[in-house]
Order: sequence, then C-alpha cells, then structure tokens
Amino acid sequence: MKKILIVLLLLVIVLGLGVGGCGGPQEPEAKPTIVIGDNNWGSAHFLAEMQEIIIEHGYGYPVELIAGKTVILWEATIAGDVDVDPEVWRPNMADWDKAISGGELIDLAIINEDNWQSLFVVPTYMIEGDASRGIDPMTPELHSVDQLSDPKYKELFADPENPGKGRIFNCLPGWECELINQRQLKAYGLDEHYNLVNPGSQEALFANLIKAYENGEPYITYLWGPTWIAGKLDLTRLEEPAYNEQDWETDNSCAYPSADIHVVAHPSFPEKAPDVTEMYESWYMETAYFNEALAYMDETGGEPFDAALWFLKEREEVWTKFVPDDIAENVKEAVASGMVTPPTTAE
Repeated sequence: MKKILIVLLLLVIVLGLGVGGCGGPQEPEAKPTIVIGDNNWGSAHFLAEMQEIIIEHGYGYPVELIAGKTVILWEATIAGDVDVDPEVWRPNMADWDKAISGGELIDLAIINEDNWQSLFVVPTYMIEGDASRGIDPMTPELHSVDQLSDPKYKELFADPENPGKGRIFNCLPGWECELINQRQLKAYGLDEHYNLVNPGSQEALFANLIKAYENGEPYITYLWGPTWIAGKLDLTRLEEPAYNEQDWETDNSCAYPSADIHVVAHPSFPEKAPDVTEMYESWYMETAYFNEALAYMDETGGEPFDAALWFLKEREEVWTKFVPDDIAENVKEAVASGMVTPPTTAE
C-alpha cells in the first residue's frame, strides 16, 4: 500500500509539472521594441508617426521614435541603435553604395521616386511678375544658374551681412545636402559671388521664404518636394546642367538627380521583426499623398501625429495595402476608439 501511495504521489507531481510547464497556458512572449528614426522634416515626421501607430496597435510591438538629423540617424542605423530609417533620400547619402553593398544596411524598399530638390529656387513673380498683387517682373531674363554671376543679380540678392555678395539660403544643418550645396556652388563658380546662409531649421527656412513671398521681395533658396510650401507657393527652379553621374560624383557640378526615397534597416531587423519587415517591403506612397498630409498640417495647425491619424482615417485605401487584413482591422479599431496617443520621441 505504501508503495502504491508513493507511486501515486510521484504521478501527481509529474502531472502537476506538466500542467504548470509544457502543457499549461503560458504568458505570450514579449515582443522586442522597434526603434524608428524620426528625421527632422515634415514628411519624415508624419511617416514615422503613422508607422509607429500601425506597428504598435496593429502588430503589437512597442515602438520608440528617435529624433535626429539625416547623417546622425544613418550612422545610428548602421550601429544598430536604430532599427529602421524610413525616409532616406538616396542622392543625399554619399556612402550609400558602401553601406548597402558592404552589408552595413539593407535596402528594404523604395517609397517613391518622384521627388526633387534644388539650391536655386526663386518666386515665379520675379520672372513673370504678379499682376494680382501689382508686382512687375524683376528678373524677366533670369532662367539659369549660369546667369547668377552677373553683378545685377548678386546685388538683387544682396546679403545684409556682406553686401559685396549675394545670399542663398542653404538646406538644413546636418543634412548631407548642406555639404553638397557648398560643393555645387563652388563648382558653378558662384562661391565668389554668394554666401550660403544657414536657415537653422525647417520652420525658419519656410518662414523666411513666406515672409519674402508675401512682401514680393527677391529671394533665392534651397527647397525640395514633397513639402506643403512647394505646393502652396508659385516657385521656379532655375535651370542647371542636366544630371549625369560622372559630374555628380566628381564635384556635384550638375542638377540633383531625381530623388529616390528609400527605407533602410539594420541587417538584424528582418529576424527581429519579420512581419513588420514585410510591411516595409510593401510600402510605397506617391508624393501627392505626402503633400496631402503636409497640407492638412498647415491648414489645421496640426502636428505630425494629427496628420498621421487623419491619413489613417481618410486614406485607408493607401496604407491598408501594406499590411494583412487582421493588422489593418487592429489599427482601425485603435484609431476609432481614441486609444491612440502621441508617442514620446527621444532625442
């Protein structure tokens, strides 16, 4: 009898271990945090915040946004401190080929390829006038960068800090195009005639242009699209030598190439989050959609998070193509319930 009791006791213990171990209900394994680079311009802020909502509320991953400038986030992704950099302008990355071919980064997708940028953008009223505002043409013959060395244009764009030179507003500090524009100005022989002015921030760059535009003043600046301001104002890009790879690689002595925008990731990311990797590999949005979101922000005074929520509600036909149906339903329910809150972005 005693032996039977011992056997029964051992059997209970074994069964108990089975229920509590392999055979019983277990807590689901926590998903790793996905770190997304949040670049410092409007379309990138909007994109990062929309993807944060989809990944967190659709796929169930915790997400952290890391704010930074182009080069810093590029290097952080190579180092593995950032998992995904979701809006990389390929022409601006001097070491693109080295990083991709060398396996430091993986190229997940092209978001779109219908974007542009130029150091030589002027208000169209300078060339054509604006009868509705009583503005006569100031530079009716100006159409090309090679004319800018003419003293009359240098005087028109005079730098208040250095009247002997003209002034052109550069792209943002920390962006690769800041250095490209310096090389380009030199290659065109215009560095002797013009200073490149650091705008400080995107907000300041746009605010200065709007002020000059509203006052009907002469102005020349770096700009790019998609931006709400490029769609709102009537602007003209001065002609440059057509892009060719040899001149671009040598000294940037030609126009910027059409800007392919890519999603890049650290090589470890597909294994870390294979389902989210599939989403990124499917992601494609025409510039017009970015312009819509940026225009919404401008018209409503909203933040990128507000534009992200608006886009998720109003443009379901776009983003639902990138995710499975069940993930899309999770996101829709979260957005409709009001449980989605602005993320905290780390610097």
